[in-house]
Amino acid sequence: MNRIAFYATIKPPDHPIASGDRLIARNLMAALELAGYSVELASKFIAYSKREADDILETRKRVALIEADKFIASMKDNPPDLWLTYHPYCKAPDWIGPTVSSALNIPYVTVEAAKTGQGFEDGGDRWAKWRLEAQTGIKRADLHIALKPQDRDYLASLNGTDSNIKMLAPFINDEVPVSLPKINHPSHWRAGSPVLLSVGMLRPGKKVENYRRIAQALEPLQALHWNWIAIGDGPERDNIEGFFKPFDPGRIHFTGALSHEEVLAHMEQADLFLWPGWKEPIGMVYLEAQMMGLPVAALNSMGVPLSVHHGTTGLLALEDDPQAFNENLSTLISHPSLRDDLGKNAKRSIRENHSLGSAANRFEEVLTPLLQP
Repeated sequence: MNRIAFYATIKPPDHPIASGDRLIARNLMAALELAGYSVELASKFIAYSKREADDILETRKRVALIEADKFIASMKDNPPDLWLTYHPYCKAPDWIGPTVSSALNIPYVTVEAAKTGQGFEDGGDRWAKWRLEAQTGIKRADLHIALKPQDRDYLASLNGTDSNIKMLAPFINDEVPVSLPKINHPSHWRAGSPVLLSVGMLRPGKKVENYRRIAQALEPLQALHWNWIAIGDGPERDNIEGFFKPFDPGRIHFTGALSHEEVLAHMEQADLFLWPGWKEPIGMVYLEAQMMGLPVAALNSMGVPLSVHHGTTGLLALEDDPQAFNENLSTLISHPSLRDDLGKNAKRSIRENHSLGSAANRFEEVLTPLLQP
């Protein structure tokens, strides 16, 4: 059995703070194991930084290289067959993987190596030094596994070729827990009215903008019968709840933060998943919602169409067309048979195209050439 050393630059898969990055890292390890590889978490070192200060960069790099030396010393007599790093990019360069791979003479692979669009606000590039460090490591990879077309294009431009780039569809662990918590909707909610569900942290930036767009889309639809649940919490809660002050408070419900099982239980009981996905890189939550049989109302923005297929598993509107988003939402609220058809398609799409099994097959396909003697 081939052994793979796994490392995630932003946070390790077992980090206590839940996030999309942590979920993807865990799913990557699970898919690799399903493909028949022995996967070991090589390091828990966090390369990610919120600030671009030079002293932070120097400290991160120094500690990372110490980590690399420790791993090399411990594994030189029995090295893994391949090193795989998840999500090296400008704010989280990978110094460990390239160093270890070179010293142990094993293949170096990245998954979702990317380039951040941040740092150019003042006309310069505040993250230029970090970007150079990330690119230096990325260029040393034997294989890049990209999740998004824009990442593929970036890597091809950086390396001058796309010959060592393979695509992987976004995926999730599609095994639903046998028993989910019981969800009781507010007793005053009208029976038969569709339940719209949104899941997103209540924090600054993109999350606030997505909630603002939800309020903007729902406000003209108050004559229709629907109820809305928002799962998530964060420092912008008061601000975001303010977007919904013009609504009947009896049909709006903020749950706060919930466990993963409780989120899935809400998805199981809801009728429509509503999340614009403005500037959404991938949107793992769309995969989970569709796994639970929910049709999706969202925007055709960045990574959303990689997970949601317009007219098949949901309805997507152009990012700069709020009227179209509003009309799609109205259509889905008013047509239960359409929601039912899209929801059934969504479940099938996850199973066939975005499941752990489909990812395992793809990993075996693209990694086997690197592991042949």
